[in-house]
Amino acid sequence: MCASPRVPFALLLMLCTTVSSAHDYWLDDDGDGYLLYRGHRHSSHQGERIVPYDPAIIQRVTCVSAAGQTERITPARVYPTRIPGPCAALLVEADSGSWTQTLTGTTNQPRDEVFGALRSWHALEGVKRLETWSPALRRSLGGGLELTPTSDPFRLRPGDKLRLVVTLQGRPYAGVTVAYDGEARGVTGDDGRINLRIRHTGTQVITASLDQPTLDSSADKRVRSTALFFDLP
Repeated sequence: MCASPRVPFALLLMLCTTVSSAHDYWLDDDGDGYLLYRGHRHSSHQGERIVPYDPAIIQRVTCVSAAGQTERITPARVYPTRIPGPCAALLVEADSGSWTQTLTGTTNQPRDEVFGALRSWHALEGVKRLETWSPALRRSLGGGLELTPTSDPFRLRPGDKLRLVVTLQGRPYAGVTVAYDGEARGVTGDDGRINLRIRHTGTQVITASLDQPTLDSSADKRVRSTALFFDLP
């Protein structure tokens, strides 16, 4: 896997995976619910602030209440997708399908349907937003690549260490590149864990990515990416 703690994470994504996988997903507060967006609000490279998506790409939405109760939500297929709340934690998992890069650009089509394909990938993406802490949030909520704090992150202040575990299908996963504020900070160990030092208050943005080989003729590889957001006062 391509990784370097001295190279900006968005650049790593472009070099080691694809331009498409560098898109952000994030959840905006919408009163008693949340709106899912995609674009480049949190990326360090240039791009459109808002990039529309087909709501059909959403595979699973998981809401955990402050009491620790887990609920699967099926949102209406409208753009931008609105998810009812409130949630102590909200996880959205999406499959945006196959992407192929050619000399003239990148298209959301399988490799075997595109003339002059240079490289291709199948993008699986996730985004988690934490509002409050509950012991139930120490476990993974979904089946894709996921970032999970091992203790209450809302108690942290600049200079403290955020302890995370990266899971895939609910199990700790080694060798995953993790970034903080768009800068790669390290790779998970054999136990899937990594520690990151908090640099500031306000919105915390932690991301992770993983490339996997695939034998599917529609794509050269599978690219998994995920993001974790929470706010510190």
